Amino acid sequence: MESNQVVLGSARPIEERIGQLVEVWIRDGRGRDHLVTGKAFYAVYCWHLRHRTDREIARAEFVAASYDAIGGSAGWGAMLRERAACESCGDRYRLENIGLCTGCMRYTCYTCGAHGSCLGEIV
Repeated sequence: MESNQVVLGSARPIEERIGQLVEVWIRDGRGRDHLVTGKAFYAVYCWHLRHRTDREIARAEFVAASYDAIGGSAGWGAMLRERAACESCGDRYRLENIGLCTGCMRYTCYTCGAHGSCLGEIV
């Protein structure tokens, strides 16, 4: 299973996609092979920050391990300085200034906002 593709797929709600990854990660010994990177990490991390609870210890550990795998604070900072285009209007922004829809996994600026036909959340 390619973890990034599981997150970037939009067949199920993001919470279910992340839950599946956490289960496989734990089952397979918490190895680096099941961690997420790139756009998938951005989606998971932003969604987790918005929805974290004290009950989701395994998910928090998975997110922390993925955070460490991308280089920790330095890696996260570098990622936030990357640029992406809003897939609705085409304007380009640093990742720190653009959202990502957890349904269709498209970058969207805050002016364009939610997608009418998509049930995802902008994180």
